[in-house]
Amino acid sequence: MNEGKRPEDFLSLANQEEPKKKGILKVYFGMSPGVGKTYAMLTEAHHLKEEGEDVRIGIVESHGRSDTKALIEGLDWIPLKKIEYRDKVWEEMDLETILKERPSYVLVDELAHTNIPGSVNKKRYQDIFSLLDAGVHVLSTVNVQHLESQVDSIEKIIQSPVKETIPDSILERADELVLIDIIPDELLKRLSDGKVYIPEKVVSAKENFFRKENLTYLRELSLSYTAKYVEKKMPQGRERIMVAISANPNSKTLLRNAKRLALERNSELYVFFSENEENKNPESFHSIRSHIRFAKELGAEVVHSFESDPVVGIVSAVHEKRIHRLVIGGSRKNRFLDPFHTNITTKIIKSLRDVEIIVVPFQDDRSFQFDFYKKLIPSSGIRQYLSVFALTLFVTLCNQVLNAYIGYWAISILYLFYVAVLGMFFSRGPVLLAAILSASFWNYLFIPPLYTFYISKLEDALMFVIFMLIALINGGLTAKLKKNETKLRSREEKLSILYELTHDLSKTSSAPEIIKIGDNFFKKIFPFPVKLHFYQNGEFVPAIEDQKDLGVATWTIKNGKPAGKYTETLSLSNITFYPLVSPGGITGVIRVTSLEEPSLEQEVLLNTVANQVALALDRDTLSEDSRKNFLLKESEKLYNLVFNSLSHELKTPLTSIQGSASALLDPEIDSDPTARKNLIEEIQESSLVLNLLLGNLLDISRIESGYLTLKKEKVHPSEIIHDSVSFLGKNKANHLIKILINDLDTPIELDRVLFSHAIFNLLYNACLYTPSGSTIWVSLQKRENHLQWIVEDNGKGLPADSSYIFQKFYRGESSGKIGTGLGLAISKSIVELHGGTIEAMNRKDGGARFLIDVPISAP
Repeated sequence: MNEGKRPEDFLSLANQEEPKKKGILKVYFGMSPGVGKTYAMLTEAHHLKEEGEDVRIGIVESHGRSDTKALIEGLDWIPLKKIEYRDKVWEEMDLETILKERPSYVLVDELAHTNIPGSVNKKRYQDIFSLLDAGVHVLSTVNVQHLESQVDSIEKIIQSPVKETIPDSILERADELVLIDIIPDELLKRLSDGKVYIPEKVVSAKENFFRKENLTYLRELSLSYTAKYVEKKMPQGRERIMVAISANPNSKTLLRNAKRLALERNSELYVFFSENEENKNPESFHSIRSHIRFAKELGAEVVHSFESDPVVGIVSAVHEKRIHRLVIGGSRKNRFLDPFHTNITTKIIKSLRDVEIIVVPFQDDRSFQFDFYKKLIPSSGIRQYLSVFALTLFVTLCNQVLNAYIGYWAISILYLFYVAVLGMFFSRGPVLLAAILSASFWNYLFIPPLYTFYISKLEDALMFVIFMLIALINGGLTAKLKKNETKLRSREEKLSILYELTHDLSKTSSAPEIIKIGDNFFKKIFPFPVKLHFYQNGEFVPAIEDQKDLGVATWTIKNGKPAGKYTETLSLSNITFYPLVSPGGITGVIRVTSLEEPSLEQEVLLNTVANQVALALDRDTLSEDSRKNFLLKESEKLYNLVFNSLSHELKTPLTSIQGSASALLDPEIDSDPTARKNLIEEIQESSLVLNLLLGNLLDISRIESGYLTLKKEKVHPSEIIHDSVSFLGKNKANHLIKILINDLDTPIELDRVLFSHAIFNLLYNACLYTPSGSTIWVSLQKRENHLQWIVEDNGKGLPADSSYIFQKFYRGESSGKIGTGLGLAISKSIVELHGGTIEAMNRKDGGARFLIDVPISAP
């Protein structure tokens, strides 16, 4: 029995996926159940099958309708997956099997369905997104009452809750929306005939949902929505609407109103929220999270602000995003507090004169505003209040002692000073408590008459009132300044960390180093473990060992969306993975292990650091790609050089051999012994040249592949030189070769064949680049524990820049002889294999000089 999709199961499936074009989503849309959406979808499926398409049923609900059952016949099903939940077996669409088999089209009925816990995704529309991303075309169905933006108005009309909804963005993404429309009377007739529900449900349906006035309203709504969908698909300039939300429960209603307005005006929707003190308690935090998720489901772009004053944040966001219309919540003003406090709605209207502001009224006074009384609600914790109470008692005891010396008016100044100092260490609530206690103690214990709150003198009463106001204002302002200072310090610390991060990332181009830097900065910023994993060549670096976590991370890479804990995808995991997104694609994942859901501020900071790391990884990838492209171009250049060189150099001896062989077939030449001998010698010489060219190519290949090994033996240097000269044969032409060995013919350990070849290449090069009749000297000399081999000539010498002569395929202006430019490169490699060095220079008397220096006890 299948208990739901596990992350490790999904890993094998994700590894099979290949990049494909996204699938097409076609949605059959109607005003209510029974209009014929599923029937139309099945009819379309049969047409596609007749055209040769691979069409499968992922899931289709017949609801007992005979017409629907008949159309299901003849179409192939993908078996449903069985999931055990709460001691009961449920059936759901088998997403992983569909992704594995990848039919051209799949039918997925009831788009708004909520999956059983244990499925890959929470909602069926998320399954559809996975299918579309895999390149599978999807046919689906949905009713107008399931659209989030319409829920409020529909619930008021039908007088019952809508249990399952989908974000409007789902239909906005649909490639085709097919409206299935019938008049209410026809639908009611179908209901009575048992074509919608089984007979047992018909009476109840007529009395509740299927009332004619309900159907009429739903039909108008579906027609209107379809018209807006068509209008939105038409290309044109779009205006922008922003809605400001808070933790208030009415924010969802506000979002739905804004979405409907955006649909009517074909506008882009933005959602603003400010993360301030009022939103940091657990209840507000989860409420804001819920509202932001809801906003994203509606297809809105979310704009964050961390300004302490939400009005400043809203005004800044409106100007930054160039908003045309602003939607905010409004309520009746508090008449008692209004003389002292202006609500947020009024402030926004005064600050944005050039923006159309739409105020949506709420049924209660708990609208999107920051009432004065909310700031008096204790939120600092009981410890701060107890500490302030104890300190105030201590200050009062001290004042009792001082009262006899300075008088009760001076005592008031000490109390004011005390309240001002408290504001530097405590938050607003405790400071206000200290102000009230100080005023009360001063009145009760110091102002005559003592031990009563009655004040006999007018000047004392005025002084008490002034004291109270000054204490409240001074304490509140000091606390506010401290809070702002703390925020600024925190912001500066984060900016400093981000600057340091950017600076460090700019100095490295290695993926492991980038990941190490990112991990170190995450440790500095976050109180919970955060780790980066670079994704390259189908693997994570560093590797993710746990198969469950690897499955979730792979899903994140494939889909470019967060997955795991605190998300709606693979939420049973203990880890949350966020994609590292850069302009070049998804370069890796961020692994977050937290017992509590990260705050919005932490999530924004997490994404900011992640973006910097992703850009650095992208830069590293681009740099590596550039290096590979450079090497590829160099390889192509080298290939062309070798090909052109060999084409020419091989052609010359082959042409000579072919010409001589053809001439030998001539009877006249065949009868002439002298001519015949010359032609045979020409063939032999060309064969030797050809063998030399091919030998050089083979040698350089063996050297660079690492397969060339030395076979050392004790050998006299004179033997090496004589071997090299004898190899020249006719190639030395009319050159005079002088050998100067002196008394240095002591045996040395060398590879006789290879070292002779190295000397031969130097001699051959000298013959190639000097005129006929030139002299070539080969000599030996000893320097400490090294034996030096010197080859000199009296030709034109080396070119001005002789640093390239030992590079492969480098050739100077030859004397008409053929060559590949490999001889000196081979000599250099052979000498270095013996632990020696080779140098090239010009002689003072003219000509070139090559010096090989080899240790006598060579490695």
